Amino acid sequence: MTRIDDRFSAYTDNTLDLKDAGEDLAKRDVTRSRILKVFESLPLDVSDLFLSRSRNLKIIIVPDPGLPFGMKTRAHVSSNGPVYTISICDEAQDWPEDHFMGSVFRELGHVVAELPPEEEWPLNRGARARFKEQAECRADALVWSWGLRHYDIIFLSATYPSHWVDKIVNDISLMLLSEFNKN
Repeated sequence: MTRIDDRFSAYTDNTLDLKDAGEDLAKRDVTRSRILKVFESLPLDVSDLFLSRSRNLKIIIVPDPGLPFGMKTRAHVSSNGPVYTISICDEAQDWPEDHFMGSVFRELGHVVAELPPEEEWPLNRGARARFKEQAECRADALVWSWGLRHYDIIFLSATYPSHWVDKIVNDISLMLLSEFNKN
């Protein structure tokens, strides 16, 4: 193992909370190795945000949430700045590797984009829904900009009906084009 691999491994061990991941040790090992693979696949400037602790992150496994949600990211403010928690529904551990990794990449997109705490989101129901849709699009666009578009497409295709995937892909393309035109 190289020094950078050691740093990713230590970071993953410190960030990932598997205490509620169940008794299946093989599943826990697979989840840990997939998350480690995600961090190793990030561009260096993005992985440095995590390794340097510029983004405080915690990843937890949620054992039976009642209503499955796949994965979600929440932010809360602490005295040391924002802390991001990615919650992974237990059943998501059973997803195919590319689907799982695509979802984790999207959630890391929220962290890199500094998704605000939900208390800071618009209160109006319609405005809140549009805000959430834009946040998802921004996270997807970041994953694409990291050169990991294929993982995002696999996640989207496994999660949404094809007509929604077409709309989401179009929205991501427009967002990236808009960013490109600004520069």
